[in-house]
Amino acid sequence: MVVNFALTSDLQLVLRRDFQLADRTLANPNGTNPLIDGEFVNLNSAYQIIRGVSGTLGWAVFAERGRFDVQAIGKTTVLFGQTYEADTRVFTAGAGLLGALQISDSVSLDGKTKSGLATWSSGPVIGYVTRLPANNGGKLRFLQTLV
Repeated sequence: MVVNFALTSDLQLVLRRDFQLADRTLANPNGTNPLIDGEFVNLNSAYQIIRGVSGTLGWAVFAERGRFDVQAIGKTTVLFGQTYEADTRVFTAGAGLLGALQISDSVSLDGKTKSGLATWSSGPVIGYVTRLPANNGGKLRFLQTLV
């Protein structure tokens, strides 16, 4: 299994929350486009998880694709509060070192369209680039600062 997202900071300090999925098919690992670890999500008006929308406030999924508990109860865990640093594969190239990042709903990863990080242009700043993919095994390291 490919690891798409890994914290480099201490997990104990990060507030995690479980939220109901608005569409339970997002938890099906055999579905056409399931949620993956490190993908960014939003909350809808019913306080349920939906795939992230560009330029909005959102949180990183902290559950691996295909977890049985996520499928069984229809909830997934997100990193909801406190600053953290992480490596991710779910991003679009472009931001330079210390560049601001936002959510983009058009990140292409392994032939699928995901919601990940992109260079900031408008909306909430999710965090900042702290290590470039060229120097980090192809993963973008970022400091999430939205708390």
